[in-house]
Amino acid sequence: MTTTSLRSVTTPATDALRLLMDHVLLSVAADDDADRYSGGTPAGRALLSLASLALRAAAALAAESCGTLDGAPGTAVRRELAAAARLLGEAAEDAHGESWQIADLLVRAERLQAQLAGSGG
Repeated sequence: MTTTSLRSVTTPATDALRLLMDHVLLSVAADDDADRYSGGTPAGRALLSLASLALRAAAALAAESCGTLDGAPGTAVRRELAAAARLLGEAAEDAHGESWQIADLLVRAERLQAQLAGSGG
């Protein structure tokens, strides 16, 4: 799986959210067990939730969002997370300021990252 670094100059909550997404992307990319990230597993649901948060953050930064993949296989879930992280990066680079929603989404993303770690992901 190819990962994309999301580094650029933005605001603190956006930067923290992007770094969190980078960390999760690297962790998931290093794991060869794609089935663990299927949409019906705890790790897959955590990744889908992180992808959703990244999409919401991107939307808050004036980007478009997309649908869910609840029944998708692990490879599709990981692709969705990577696409959402890329979209967040692009929106953050184009943003002029930061919505209050980003800090709230960061807190939720940190909780999901902990949940993912707790599920062995």
